[in-house]
Amino acid sequence: MSAPRELDRPSVLSPTRDLKNAISSAKILESQSKPREQHQSFREQVALKSTQSKPFSSTILESHSGGEKQGNKDDCSGSETHITKNAQTPESTFQSLSILTNNTHSPSLRALAQDKARQSISTQVDSSQKPAPKPYNNFHFQDIFGSFHRFFRPYTYRFRALFVRVYPQGYCYSDDSEIVITKSHKAIISQTSYPTHAFALPRNASKARKILESLKQCKLWARFYYQKLFKLHKISGSLALLHQATNYYHFLSESIAALEQIRRSGLEPDYYLLAKDMPYQRQMWQILQIPESKILPLNPSRLIQAKSLIVPTLIANFESVEWRDGVTHHRTLALPLLLQQFYRDFATLLPSPSKKRKIFLTRPSGSNRHLENTKEVESIFTAFGYEIILPDELSLVEQACMARESSIIASLHGAGLSNAFFMQEGAVVFEIFPQYYHYSCPQFCALLMGCRYFYMVATTTDTSAHPQQESAYVCPHLLQKALQKLETYL
Repeated sequence: MSAPRELDRPSVLSPTRDLKNAISSAKILESQSKPREQHQSFREQVALKSTQSKPFSSTILESHSGGEKQGNKDDCSGSETHITKNAQTPESTFQSLSILTNNTHSPSLRALAQDKARQSISTQVDSSQKPAPKPYNNFHFQDIFGSFHRFFRPYTYRFRALFVRVYPQGYCYSDDSEIVITKSHKAIISQTSYPTHAFALPRNASKARKILESLKQCKLWARFYYQKLFKLHKISGSLALLHQATNYYHFLSESIAALEQIRRSGLEPDYYLLAKDMPYQRQMWQILQIPESKILPLNPSRLIQAKSLIVPTLIANFESVEWRDGVTHHRTLALPLLLQQFYRDFATLLPSPSKKRKIFLTRPSGSNRHLENTKEVESIFTAFGYEIILPDELSLVEQACMARESSIIASLHGAGLSNAFFMQEGAVVFEIFPQYYHYSCPQFCALLMGCRYFYMVATTTDTSAHPQQESAYVCPHLLQKALQKLETYL
């Protein structure tokens, strides 16, 4: 194992002078110049390393000969780059967004994502009283009316270490299977964000189930060897394998977290395997100055072998929750804190907010989740001075600017609330949940960026659909009462 070395200012994307052109073409205005802070700005982080670059004092690299253990028998042909901390690093910089503790079945959140090394302050909030002093923390996560719900309870989660691994002559698929195979033909079953890897046998399964899964794996191996012989796509350079997220939230969290790991590692991939089908994906890569020529499309699905396969750690922190009797689904448990710094640096590229807006995000027609009394709800929000906006009609930059200008964003649970990543610290996020589906993604986005978070639970009359697709009826009287309470925080 080589001696740890200090990491120079990481950069794999572009020179600073070219970034302004990308931002201009993406219709982003330059923000006013600010004094240099301890953490590098986004422009500095994407600039090429130079002899004048000042190295990070808080990050070092450890290069390991040998790969990760796959259960007890993983392949050992890869190398690892591990972001670690030294004595000068604030402890909170390397903590995940963690939640303190006492329930393992139906957990919820506690806000811990505070700025840099600040200590988080636990303050129980009584929503019937005046607003809590800053920094804001709703310790027990009562709803806007002060009631408790079984899916909103504190818990503790220990985030997995983030490694960037390099597999010489490694194989992968250009799809969402997350299958990584080494040169010696061993599958890395730990490299997945799914509950079970395609090549992993389920635990505590019956003998018949294990036989069935073994047959499926035989089919996968047969497919691999066939494509290796007749349909292999070879790349002579290095290839970065990123999370293939197509949903707006998963893209802003999981894909960006993977890219940020590679950027911090200092590695410079020749190619990236990433999604670019959606307009917001293409615009993000344009802002980050990843050339189109370096992006390999996901479709058609094919087996790829790269000279060096660069694989960041996937976010795989979720649990299975019984939303209704007999109906289970997974939910996310944490987000890595590195996303906080990424989006704070990203915000420096946005124009300074010229006004404070109150936004209600409506959902598109035909959505799998909607408000049963949409017109009534929107009229109430309009009466309280909210703009009704359909985020699907906006570009990534337009959504980011909208969020940056917002003092509050309210919406039925959905990916549009992921725009909390772009909101200013201290802004308010108000989420309306269906009765039986309380996924925590918007909570994490809001708390990670230092926003104040409130929610209410509506009523679901039709339970024939999966909880993830259920709609909600919002009582007009309760909504008016909730918005009146929120006014005290604006």
